[in-house]
Amino acid sequence: MPRTRLIVHVAEPFDFQRYNGGTADLEGWTAQGSPAFSDWVVHLDRPAAIGDESFDKLKLSSRYAGETVSKVLEGFGFTVVNISYPRHDEDGRAYWHFGMVGNILLAPEKD
Repeated sequence: MPRTRLIVHVAEPFDFQRYNGGTADLEGWTAQGSPAFSDWVVHLDRPAAIGDESFDKLKLSSRYAGETVSKVLEGFGFTVVNISYPRHDEDGRAYWHFGMVGNILLAPEKD
C-alpha cells in the first residue's frame, strides 16, 4: 500500500508544543490512508512527547459520529480527529491511550 504523508496539528492539550520544540505540528506517514480503514496509525518523522512520555506513532480516529478520518482525502483541508499514543500498562502490555485532539491535513511528499 502506498504511504500517505500527513501533518497532525495537536490542538489539545494546549501546552503540547511546550514539550515538542515549540511546535504543535507533527509530520509522518501512514500506510492506511484509505477509506477501507476507520483508524489510521501514523509513523512520525521525529518522536513527540507528552510530559515524560515520548512516542513515535499515533493512532487517529474520527472525532465526530458519522465522519471518517479518510475525509481528509476528499480535500476537506483540516479534518478533526481524536489522537491516541502507545502506552504500556503495569504488566507491560501495550495499548492506545486517547490523550489528544487535533486536525490532520495532507502533507507534501518529501524528496
